[in-house]
Amino acid sequence: MPRAKIAHYYGRLKVAQDAPPEVIRAAYKALVQKYHPDRHHGSVRHEIVLAALNKAQDVLLDPARRAAHDQWIREEEIRLGLREPTEDGLGLGLRLKLLWLSMREDGLPFGEAWDMNLTRGQRWGVALGASIAVSLLVAGVLGAATLLMARDDDVPGYMSPRVQGVPAVYVPTNSR
Repeated sequence: MPRAKIAHYYGRLKVAQDAPPEVIRAAYKALVQKYHPDRHHGSVRHEIVLAALNKAQDVLLDPARRAAHDQWIREEEIRLGLREPTEDGLGLGLRLKLLWLSMREDGLPFGEAWDMNLTRGQRWGVALGASIAVSLLVAGVLGAATLLMARDDDVPGYMSPRVQGVPAVYVPTNSR
């Protein structure tokens, strides 16, 4: 299953989302020189590309429009499941999905996918949670085994019916 990608103005200009205005202007200039319709004999396709580059630069150089565009990107990522609605962006659940996809679709070994998709704190949290879960499981199994194999006098507060003076098979009689 291919991962969904959002077409946004940063991608059109091939710049990072935190790019300063100088970088945006330089990227715009380089792409306009490459795709200008005059260099391609008035190609309609290149006119469309130039219009898209102009729009991208206009939005990304205006702080209010850029902030609105960034908010739209966040909302789309949440809607598509690429981001969880948390303050820091990618939450643990989404990062674990990315880890699984990296191994299954990209063919990465577990160790590389683990390091690439989880933050250090998330790696520690997952490892600690897994070790606590295993410890509780082992303690539960050992506790149940201890109760099943114990003699009556080994378990404080536990007395079998035999110890209480009740026969092993108790059949009440009608005492009328």
